[in-house]
Amino acid sequence: MNVSSLDRDRLSVLTGALLLALSMTKLLEAPIRSLRVLFLGSQVGFDLSATTIMQLIVLGLGITAAESLVRSHPIARQGLLGRSTMYWIVPGLLVVSLATWLTSAADIGLWTAGLLFSSILIPIALAAEYSAVEQVEGENPILRWGQTVLIHLLSFILYTRIFDYQTRSLLSGTAVLIITTLLAARLFWPIVGRSADAFIYGLTTGVLLGSMTWVLNYWRLTTLQGGLLLLAFFYVVAGIIQQYLSGRFDRQIILEYGGVGVLALVVIFVVV
Repeated sequence: MNVSSLDRDRLSVLTGALLLALSMTKLLEAPIRSLRVLFLGSQVGFDLSATTIMQLIVLGLGITAAESLVRSHPIARQGLLGRSTMYWIVPGLLVVSLATWLTSAADIGLWTAGLLFSSILIPIALAAEYSAVEQVEGENPILRWGQTVLIHLLSFILYTRIFDYQTRSLLSGTAVLIITTLLAARLFWPIVGRSADAFIYGLTTGVLLGSMTWVLNYWRLTTLQGGLLLLAFFYVVAGIIQQYLSGRFDRQIILEYGGVGVLALVVIFVVV
């Protein structure tokens, strides 16, 4: 990927600010306030704590960091960039997923390893979005591959966290729908070109996985099994839609992704 014009000092400062915010999520404490409403005859809500507030702050910082770096690109300075919403998705969700992971780490060694891991992933995600500014009619193959790997890693982390919370299907299904829609839209965007079209196909993927979450909640699954199952469904559904959008949809593609899906199910239920 071409990042020759990347301001590395800016990238370092933004990464440092995000790492500092992530480290603070473990240190801050505040009274927990429970917010509940009656919806469809059931109590639905969440606990508003210092952790939740810091995760929202980290999300805002991740979006701000992506916007700052993308707007420093020569193309953006020439006024040719347009809307930058799509560049926010991966960095924003990445820092939120890292924040949830770090706050759940009880062991200091695991927390330190997670913070070091964050120091690698964050600059890679930001630099990838910076490089993606140059995409007009498709991205660099290496960049697209890197984005695909990062998006699938993000989906697995977030799906696992959702299953770990063990919330009602209304909340978990909606969370999966939103996360999947955003990640799938970013995945489809280089192919379709228009963000509106990308979100339409992304919403299709999100609805399918959100519905699947309702089904999986009736099964006795471990957190790892639930996360891996949703990841496998995401890979298959998003992959088939990608091939369709690329004009390569045929019987061989169906057999290929179908075989991967069956193999994933066997591994998840037999090995995991």
